Amino acid sequence: MQKEYLQSARQGLERGLDVGKQLMGEAAHRLRALEEDLKARREIDVAGMVAGLRARLGEQLKLEALPLDADLAERRGPAGIGLVRTEAWRSDRLRKIVLSHVSVPGMLEGLALTALPIIEVDFPSFAADLMALPWRLSVNADVYGREWQTRDVLRSVSTTFFRLGSGSGPLWAAKLASGQGLHAKLRPRQVEEGFAALSQGLGAFLTALADAPPGRSGESQEQFFYTFHQNGPRKGMLRRLFGEAWAERYSRLVFE
Repeated sequence: MQKEYLQSARQGLERGLDVGKQLMGEAAHRLRALEEDLKARREIDVAGMVAGLRARLGEQLKLEALPLDADLAERRGPAGIGLVRTEAWRSDRLRKIVLSHVSVPGMLEGLALTALPIIEVDFPSFAADLMALPWRLSVNADVYGREWQTRDVLRSVSTTFFRLGSGSGPLWAAKLASGQGLHAKLRPRQVEEGFAALSQGLGAFLTALADAPPGRSGESQEQFFYTFHQNGPRKGMLRRLFGEAWAERYSRLVFE
């Protein structure tokens, strides 16, 4: 009886040791993954991404700079905490393109891009952002408008978006979104994949824009503005940092 008890106790101890080793291995793996993510987060070069998007736009479009108020072109937060740098242009088929670099040290580093077509074409608006938070990365790129406007614009890159685990995007924008856009939550180490996918979405939009049919997009752009104005910068961190009046003007610059 005692022998059987000792044997059972020994087996229980061995199982416990095996479980302990497994848990320690999993913990070590999580720690390595966390270290890799923290390193990748520190090395994210949003300024370089902004420069890359600016260069791509300049290569594919004949850009004309739009004048901006000084505090919209560059806005610093209280005590120098937080910075938003913004550029805006227009081209033959886009009445407004707005590109921003947003930086709040220790909390957020990202970029935002919108492109609104001239109203004389039957074509959707484009909106994209890449935001690096302390522990994860949010990437979005989609077109917004009427169903027939958005239907095929991003079809060529939808598989790439799907491979990144793209979801359906925010519910408040679902009625205007294409249903094929990029809306993904990634690990910081996936930043290059996320930015590449965003850039492909921009490329698909610009390619389709070149062949956009004549028509009217004024009403769909009004809906786009209303939707994003109600749910965008006026409700988030930018409003808290820079004030309600500035957030209102910035939102109108980006989406109206």
